[in-house]
Formats: sequence, structure tokens, C-alpha cells
Amino acid sequence: MNEVYTKQEQEDKEFFLTRKAQLEAARTETLIENVWRQADLDYTPHKLGYATKKKVLVENERTEVSSYVNLQKDQWRSRDAKNDPYIKIQTAISILFDRNPEAVFDPASKRFEKNTAIMEHLYHRSWSDIKLGSKKELRKFIFNLAKYGWSPARRYYKQEIREGLNMVKEYSLQTDEFVFEKKDKTDVDDVYFESKSPFDVWIDDMARPDDPRSRRDWMWREVFDKTKLEKQFAKSKNIELVQYGYNLPLGNEEDRNNRQYTSTDLVEVFFYENRVKDKLMVYAGDVLLVTMPLPSENKELSLIDTYWTYRSTESPYGIGLNEIMRLNKTALDKVRNMTIDQVVLSIYKMFLYSGSEQLADEGGENISLEPGKGKKVIDPKNITWSNIPGPGQDSYNMIEMLKNDMDDDTGITKTLEGEIEGKTAFETSQALQGALKRLGTPLRNIQSALEWDAYLTVSLIKMVYSVPRVQIFTDPDLISEYIAEVNDDQELYFMDEEGQFNALEYREFQLNIEQNQDGNFEASENKKFFMLRPSWLEWDGEITIRVESMVEMSKPLERQMKLEMSNILIPLIGQMAQSPIMQNAYIKPVKQILKLYNENPKDWLPVEWLSGQMGQPGMMGMMNLGMGGETLQGQTIPGAPEAEQVVPSAEMSTGATESGLIDRSSQILA
Repeated sequence: MNEVYTKQEQEDKEFFLTRKAQLEAARTETLIENVWRQADLDYTPHKLGYATKKKVLVENERTEVSSYVNLQKDQWRSRDAKNDPYIKIQTAISILFDRNPEAVFDPASKRFEKNTAIMEHLYHRSWSDIKLGSKKELRKFIFNLAKYGWSPARRYYKQEIREGLNMVKEYSLQTDEFVFEKKDKTDVDDVYFESKSPFDVWIDDMARPDDPRSRRDWMWREVFDKTKLEKQFAKSKNIELVQYGYNLPLGNEEDRNNRQYTSTDLVEVFFYENRVKDKLMVYAGDVLLVTMPLPSENKELSLIDTYWTYRSTESPYGIGLNEIMRLNKTALDKVRNMTIDQVVLSIYKMFLYSGSEQLADEGGENISLEPGKGKKVIDPKNITWSNIPGPGQDSYNMIEMLKNDMDDDTGITKTLEGEIEGKTAFETSQALQGALKRLGTPLRNIQSALEWDAYLTVSLIKMVYSVPRVQIFTDPDLISEYIAEVNDDQELYFMDEEGQFNALEYREFQLNIEQNQDGNFEASENKKFFMLRPSWLEWDGEITIRVESMVEMSKPLERQMKLEMSNILIPLIGQMAQSPIMQNAYIKPVKQILKLYNENPKDWLPVEWLSGQMGQPGMMGMMNLGMGGETLQGQTIPGAPEAEQVVPSAEMSTGATESGLIDRSSQILA
């Protein structure tokens, strides 16, 4: 039975297969996969490989007879691989991701100001909601970034519903009996962040670092079982033609540490997005299941990716910690194991004794050293006990040198790993902050990736959260009660062409915001429930990720910085509170000071100061003004307009049916 395609679908399939081969070949030619596989091998705690055991032809000089013997040489030697890649990568994760990312939303125009607070809190909720698990996915994203040097992820609308489950309706403690009823259970129905393995992702060979729009297309793969695939793509006309039985390692045998699947009803599924052609395609088991426009409002790829440090200005694949430190790590393992061997030999001395015409060592005249073991020799009279000296200080100095080299190369120093430096807590904190500067480049790269992710998130929030569930009311009393309940908010109901009353139920969230009398949203310490309206989601502007908020901060240093900033700001804020003229003069410098300390002005300044509603100069302010910008004290404020030059005086102090408006056919992304 052959697939059934339209002419356009057949063209799309042929284009995808050609492009798929190009993407796979382009990545293979970069040899980057070898770097990733080596990172997998080095990261996992392991021992270095032993010499191959094989039989060697050995001649006995006494009997002049040769024979094959099995030589197991040097099995006593140390072959431990120090777990430095594991330590460095885990340290990087713990430092770079201690808290959820925070963002500052700056509206593009005044009409978006009223919705800024609600959009900002909806974005933060996408990270803090434990049911979504985005924080765990971000940890995986940073792990892949540190380990491989390049990390991809996706931001998309994810919907997973288990239909027709037997949910418990009643339970009797006396009889221990259950009463069940059929219901659907929604596991996920929200905007979702998902980390992807680099082995599962292929990006445009024309992609450049720090330029998300240089990625014309990308492809990723997943493994589905039969039940999931048939449910996810139930509307595809070719779903019955998919062949199952995929039980091989995911992709190449060397990928994913030879991950195996024991299930037999599996199939490898490829997803492909092209922003130039505005296409999303899904291909499973040689069958094209879906070809459709990109299911996003902004028509951008759902891809987010970044690099640890530059490999080159033309390659999107960066250099990770394992690749940076590998040469010094190899030398360190060698010197460290040689030092251990030397110590063992110096403790367990080898002794020689007579008693046989035949050499105990089948290798002839060469006697191999082995700690704590005796060897038979022909004439031991002139041979004394082996006296192997210890490794000496030079060995330990070289080990320390190689460790310091790895610290310098990676930027993950002993201070970041927890070693205390400095006599006081403040000195230790200063050393810690100095060490963190070495991680500035990957930290800024993470910031750029998260800012692009925030742009995608806001677009998806506007699209997904604007879609309500619809209830059709026919009872006039119910209609009157509903209109009264929503205060006749016409965004929450409409009359269709058939004259039916449609009640709209939008998503409801508990947020730390409040709506003032003017309809503007403001941050609040108290949480309130809000049923969203489409008009509340109208927003556009610039989003800046405060990536420093993610980093683990030394508590003593954080307190010191807060105290230092407060000593600077409080006198200025006190002066600004006395006069609108002072507010105008100092508002920009105060914002710059807060920016220098990575603080949000909303946490320190009144809302009316930030919105520019500072009022007119009061009587005291007018009295303080002199001719030509002079104050009563005869002083001026540099940089302020002449009419506003003023210095404060010394006295100043400091029955319904439901339906969805999103077509399920678009909910095809896992």
C-alpha cells in the first residue's frame, strides 16, 4: 500500500529528503560529532584502557627452546582517569544556574505600558511553574553547553491530554470500593521550554553564531512508540502506513553512549522547520505525515541555541570545557598515575632469589618490576634488593602545575569549586567574584539565548493564552447571571450568527500583580487570580535578561554590595522626594547606579517616578530658584537645564457545551 500525496506534498517530501541529507552531511564534515563523543567518554568516571593481553613468542636461553606464553605485563600499574571533566562541568552548572532567570520588559510605546507588568509575570511563571519543569530543562541546556560547547533547545506550545481515563469519582472507606467515571486528564497544556541533545539536532549549514535569523531551517529527531505516534498524528491520512520495529541505538551506534531500546513498536521521527518557506514537516518511517505552515504567530523557528566560547566567528558550534582541558587532562593522568606507581614501588619492594635453572621472567634477560613480588634469577649474588626511590617533589609540582593550567584554561578555579581563599569572608567573596569574571563569556552567551527565548515565549503567550474555551448558554437566567458575574465585560462573551450566547473562559493564573483604577497593571507583594483577556496580552518591546540573577552569589558580598549601594542611593532618593525639580535632575543618574548594581529600578523607586509623572515644582521649589540657574546657596547642578538648577538646603533629609478555538491538527509537536 503506497502513500497518498498531493502534488505539493510530493514536492515537499522530495525537498525534505534532499535537505535532510544535506544537513546530516554538513554536520558530519565538521567532525564536531567526534568532539561530542569524546566528551561523553571523558565525562563519565572511568579507567584508562589496559594493554591488550596476547601471547608472545619467547625464547628460553638455557634450553634454546621457543614457546608462546601469555604475558600480562604491568597489570599492577595505576590507570585511573581523574574525574576533572565531571567536576568542572558540574561546578559550571551549579554556578551558572542557581535561580530562575529574571527579565526586564521595556515597552516599545506608551500604549504597551499598561500591560508590561502582566506580560513580565507571565514570562516568569513559565520558569517557576513546577508542573512545566522548564527549570529542569534549562539545567540540561546549560549542562550540554558546558559539556559539548553547543546546546540547542526549543520553545513551543505543548499539549498532552490523556483521554478517557477512569478517574475516581467516589470511594467508600467502609467497603473499600471505588466508583469511576470517564474523564480526560491534561498533563501539559502550556508554553514549554525543552532542551535537546546536540546529537538529535541538525541546523542550517549557513548558520552563524549570535545570529538566530541566520538559521534558515533546522531538523530534530525523536523516537515515538506506536500509541503516541498514532494519537499525535491521528489526522494524518498516511499514519497507517508507518512501519515500526526501530530498536537500534538512537542514530549512530557511537551516539548517546550506545543507548538501546528494548521495545519493538518504535519508530524514528524527524521534524523539520523552514522559516524561509514557512514550512513544518514531520517524517516517520519513510512516510511524510504532516506538511503545514509554521504554527507560530511570529513565523520564527522554535530553535534556541548558543555556544560556550567561539570556535570561530563562522561556526555556530563552540568549544566546551572538556575540549578546552583535554590536553592538560591527558598529561595530568599520565603524570599522576606514574607518581602513584612510583610510590607503590617504593613501598612494596621487589626481591630476587635463586632456586631454578630457568628464568622466571619468560621475556629473557629483562626482568620487569612488580611491587611486592619475588623473582627467580640464575645468579642473585651480585643483585641486591630493588630500592626504588619515591617520586620526589618534582612529580607533585608538575601535578599541581597541570591542575592550575586546567583551571586557567577553563576558568573553573579552585575558588569556584569551593576552596576558601582569603582571611576574611569579604576577601573570599572578592576572590570569588574575580573568578566569576572568567565565566563572563559563556554567561553572556546564555543571556543572548534566553533573550531570544523570551521573544519566542512572549509571541507564544499572546497566541495561546488568547484562545478561550467556549460555553454556549441557552437558559436566559444563566445568561443573566453570567453577565452580572463578569460585570458585563464584553471580552468574555459574544453572540454568534445563530443568536446563541457564547461565554468565553480564558486561562486563569495567580500572579503578583494588581490592576489600578486606570486599568494599568502594577507589581504587588500579594498574589491575586486573574482571568486573562486578549487586550491584556497586547505587548511589544525590548526584553533584557538579568542573567546575573541566575548566578550563585556569595551572601557576604551580596550584603556588602547592597549596603554600599544603599549608602549612595538613600540620600539621593531623600532629596528627590522633596521636589519634582530634584526628581527630574537625579532620576537618570539613580537609574544608572541601579543598573550598575544589577538592580531593577521598580524595586527601589516609586512607580510615578519611573513613569515620568513627577508633578510640577512646588512652592518651596519655586522659591529656591534664582536667576540664571542660581540657587539661594549660589550653586548649580551640572548638566541640569537652567530653569531646574537647584541644590537642596542643609535642612533637607533623605448547562453548557465546550469547544476549543485552536485546531487540534496544529498541536503536533511533542
